Amino acid sequence: MNYLSKWLRLISLCFVLLVPWQANAQDSLDKQYTLTLALMPSSGKQRQAYKQLIERFSRAYPQVKVGTLVYENEYYKKNIEDIIKNNDGKGDLFFWFGGERLRGLAKNNLILDISSWWQQANWQNTFSPAAQRASQHQEYYYALPINYYQWGFYYRQSMIRYQPNTFDSWQQFLSSCQRLAKQGQHLVTIGSKEAWPVAAWFDYLNLRINGLAFHQQLLAGDIAYTDKRVEQIFTYWQQAIDAQCFVPNSDSMGWKQALPAMYREKAAAILMGNFFLAAVPDRVRNDLAFAAFPPVIEGQKQYEEAPVDVIVAHPQAQSNIAAFWFLDFLSKDDVLNELNQQLGKINPLPNSKSSEDRFIQAGTQLLNSASGVSQFFDRDSPKQFASPAMDIMVEFLEQRISIVEAMAQLESLRLKVFAIAQ
Repeated sequence: MNYLSKWLRLISLCFVLLVPWQANAQDSLDKQYTLTLALMPSSGKQRQAYKQLIERFSRAYPQVKVGTLVYENEYYKKNIEDIIKNNDGKGDLFFWFGGERLRGLAKNNLILDISSWWQQANWQNTFSPAAQRASQHQEYYYALPINYYQWGFYYRQSMIRYQPNTFDSWQQFLSSCQRLAKQGQHLVTIGSKEAWPVAAWFDYLNLRINGLAFHQQLLAGDIAYTDKRVEQIFTYWQQAIDAQCFVPNSDSMGWKQALPAMYREKAAAILMGNFFLAAVPDRVRNDLAFAAFPPVIEGQKQYEEAPVDVIVAHPQAQSNIAAFWFLDFLSKDDVLNELNQQLGKINPLPNSKSSEDRFIQAGTQLLNSASGVSQFFDRDSPKQFASPAMDIMVEFLEQRISIVEAMAQLESLRLKVFAIAQ
């Protein structure tokens, strides 16, 4: 960014700060405001959590009429750019993802730079450095972080009671797969119709084998997918496929359609983010336990996946004081605690009150002890690369392509997307 651009941005930020938003909301009770939120709930429990959040905000700000735009979760994730472009004044605040997916919207000027709101509300002294980084593009803030959550194995205790050390090591993991296969069952259910659940396997194997620095460089396009270290990822993954760890024909099911295999004891576990528990019936949830992805290479530090969710603002929200009020209201510890208790996610505020949910407690403990965290494959790499790359991984999981073919296709994609000279 050149000197003139920085100067113009500074003038713009100063202009925004001159807007009389320091006024107390109670001084504006005689004026009515409107605010529209774009949501992407993945379950009825999430819908209820957002409904209660809006009701609580409305009690604090009765002068604001809040509306919602509710999108189907997978459609929203695939079409966020078009949804924002074709907004036509409909939405002010949009629930979204931190990291590269946020930066992609910021680079294309689709969302509002809310650095002035951060300064006004002093959020930089409220949120953790990690949560702040997930909300930034370059040195500017484009989002408010609202939660993060762990990934790991959720397994039916009743199904692996004879092999409780299943997740202690990679060899124990493979052994459990083989034992269950002999009984006509599988250790892992997975739905890859949407592709992204498969990327978790690539991520975790890479983190467990090659570490976080290599993982981040690879997803940034700085390392070739023909590298021997990438071959290791697929080699270990092939071991799990050969041990019949996975329910077959995964690409015929979405992640929700893959869950009944656990309910009916056809599969014992799933590698998933904690949010999925909102879709699990209590009779199954009560039998579930949580475990980290097992160690693969002895001596490798433990790195975990911890995606950050955020809220972004449409450019039209720059002059809408109600948008700022909502984000400032949501930044309070008690509000975030209540919301995330229902969503099954972790409050991003340091020193927040501990959750009573045993899975959130387990996730918090896991992430606090990790040597580092990544966001997730499609949040750490550009969409133009992540989407087709995950499709290639599905092809490999279903054994329609070999290790060599998967690596070659990923490398060809890397050269194309990152414009690297061959």
